[in-house]
Amino acid sequence: MRNRISITVKKDIIEQVDRLVDGMQIRSRSQAIEYLLAKTLTDIKLKTALVLAGGEKEDFKGRNRFMIPIKGKPILSYVIEHLASFNVNKILVYVDCFKEEVMNYFKNGNDFHVSIEYLTSDESKGNIQPLLMARKKINDTFIVFYGDTISSIDLADMLAFHRQNQNIATVALTTVSNPKDYGIAILKGNKVVDFKEKPEEDMQSFLVSSGIFIFEPRIFNYISSSMKSIEKDLLPYLVKKQLLTGYTFQGKWLNINTKKDFKKALLMV
Repeated sequence: MRNRISITVKKDIIEQVDRLVDGMQIRSRSQAIEYLLAKTLTDIKLKTALVLAGGEKEDFKGRNRFMIPIKGKPILSYVIEHLASFNVNKILVYVDCFKEEVMNYFKNGNDFHVSIEYLTSDESKGNIQPLLMARKKINDTFIVFYGDTISSIDLADMLAFHRQNQNIATVALTTVSNPKDYGIAILKGNKVVDFKEKPEEDMQSFLVSSGIFIFEPRIFNYISSSMKSIEKDLLPYLVKKQLLTGYTFQGKWLNINTKKDFKKALLMV
C-alpha cells in the first residue's frame, strides 16, 4: 500500500533524482525518491540477523568448518563482521554439532561490536529448524545469512531493493559458471518464477542462491513444521505463492563447502 504525498524540493536535487530513472529498475521520479528514502532508512529498520552455523560436512573430516581459520580468523567471523559493518547489531547464531567451539570463541559478541544470542540444538535437522526457533525473537524485517559464506554484498542496497519491491521474501542471487551444486533461480523481472535445488540436468539459469535472504516477519505464516530446507521446501513454496523476489549482485561471493572452496577463500579475503 502506498500513500500519496506532496513535497517541495530544490531544482538541483530533483535533477539528481531524475538521473536515477533508467526505465528498467527505476521507472519514475516517485520510484526514485522511494528508492532513496529506503536506502536512507536502512539503519533504522534492519537490525536483526539469523546466522546459520549448524550441521556437519564430511569434506572437513569432523572439523567445524565455520571455525576453520582463513588468514588468522574463523570463516564465521567474516560473516559477523560484514553484518556489523551495515549496523546489523542483533545477531542470532544457530549452532548444533559444534556449538561449544563457536560459543566459546564469539561469546556475547562484544568483541565484534554486536550482541550475539545463540539458538542451540544437539543435532542438525535442516535449516528450517533455526527459523522456527527464532520466530519469537523476531518482530521486524530480518536477514538470514549462511555462516560459511564470504561475500562483499551491499546489504543496504539489498534492503532498499527488498522494500522497493514490497514482497515478504528476497533471495540474493549471484552468477556461477557451474550451477549444478546450488539452488538455481529463474527470474521474470524481479520475481523468482522457478527455483530448483541442485538440479541434475536442464539447467536453465546460472543465477544461484547465495545463502543470503531478507524476510518480513510474515514469512513465518508460510513455514510449516513439515519443512526441512529453505532451498528445497520454503523457496519453491514461496515461488508458487508469487512471494519471492530475486536480488542480483556481482562481486565477491563464496560458499565454503569443500577443501577446494577453502583454498579459494585464502585468495579472496
